[in-house]
Amino acid sequence: MTRSRLLRSLTTLLLAVAPALANAKDLGGHVGIGAEQSLGGLSALSLRYGFPTGKPTLNIGVGLDAGVDAISGGATDFYGGARLYFGVVAEDNMNLYLGAAAGYASTGGSTAIRVAPNIGAEFFLFGLDNLGFLAEMAVNVDIGGATEISTFGSPAVGFHYYF
Repeated sequence: MTRSRLLRSLTTLLLAVAPALANAKDLGGHVGIGAEQSLGGLSALSLRYGFPTGKPTLNIGVGLDAGVDAISGGATDFYGGARLYFGVVAEDNMNLYLGAAAGYASTGGSTAIRVAPNIGAEFFLFGLDNLGFLAEMAVNVDIGGATEISTFGSPAVGFHYYF
């Protein structure tokens, strides 16, 4: 099964089991620990914190990501960075956000500073209020030996458990 077919199947399943009639997810004051395909598709451990705000529909947060791929047989790929995100739409059990990320990336023996504006959505299934599944798209701008601009081939996915 190809990656895009698997992603479409997972998205369809999530939409089918996500019922309505819930409040917007307020992440203010919560810490999320999880994993995601960080900037450029490398799987990474992720830590998020939502800043407390006066409105439950306003989500502002910061995240730290770090990931290593030492199994590919070639040069070790690494990414470490931070992101700031701002919720623009708070739906029932979903937050749509805009963000900006910056970090250090090493891929195929070349290194660069990576800057990436992104857009994403985090979904919370009914009954699992602390577990969020996310999908996001970004434009990666690598500034290093050679400046390069790229996008994800498909949406990056991940999850966070919020305490």
